[in-house]
Amino acid sequence: MLKLQGAGMRQITIDIQHADKTLKEQAWLLIPRPFNDWHQKFHAVDCDGITQMREIQALNSGQRAYLLKTSPELSLAIQYQFVMSEDNQPPDWFWQRQKNRHTSASDELADLAHAVTQKCIDQPEAIRCLIEHAAEIFGYGHRDQHIHHGQDSVPVICGTTRGSCVDINTYLMAAARSLDIAVQYVAGYWFHPDKSETPDMHCWLAFQNGINVQFWDLAHHLKRGVNELAPGLNPAGGRRVTMSCGRGLCFETPCGTVEISQFSEPVWVLPETKLIRPELTIRINDEG
Repeated sequence: MLKLQGAGMRQITIDIQHADKTLKEQAWLLIPRPFNDWHQKFHAVDCDGITQMREIQALNSGQRAYLLKTSPELSLAIQYQFVMSEDNQPPDWFWQRQKNRHTSASDELADLAHAVTQKCIDQPEAIRCLIEHAAEIFGYGHRDQHIHHGQDSVPVICGTTRGSCVDINTYLMAAARSLDIAVQYVAGYWFHPDKSETPDMHCWLAFQNGINVQFWDLAHHLKRGVNELAPGLNPAGGRRVTMSCGRGLCFETPCGTVEISQFSEPVWVLPETKLIRPELTIRINDEG
């Protein structure tokens, strides 16, 4: 496995639990290839328990991934290494838009977004009004199904509802894009200030305004009880790492073309493009 190599390094280790021998024999494991963003530079990846590894690119984005063939006999672990820096810029394709049911506002949501922002004098004020609107209608909580489950577009929310980071950011992104505001959905991991382990993913939004970029994590304002709404990556503290951007990314695999609604965690791809998300343990280690 990789070892930390000096100041400013960050290491993410993903242990994949309970992968049975038959699954490993039949499936390919698809994992994100992180890109350089404003706060991190992807340095290397190392994988235990694999027999093949190839790099591929999404059909509808510059986002890249690794396809892994795993050993039926060995335990699986993936280790990413990053250089932490504030001097990076994301790739040009970062702002690419995938037009699909995860990103498109319904007519009703588009009308509401226009009404909420019609008196705004500029784009930053419009973004702020959308954030304040979402803060009024969402309370943080996980649902049995996401707000746009089974629908062709992201619906308007009437009254108040519970929503996870996925629901909140899906709603905000679709509303903002209906106003032609440049916004991107970013997926990765967040670690509580007192912890170095997490079981699953997190997501947040990046808004573009000319040469300026503004990050919002409204879900953490609501979940962590941060009363004053303000942009930024860590309104409740902690650490995070970016794994991918975009929604509904499509990849060509040996099992066929698959669509990944949000791509931060490894996923098993089986024949006939069946997808299985494994149980994970994700750990962070910083040095310097």
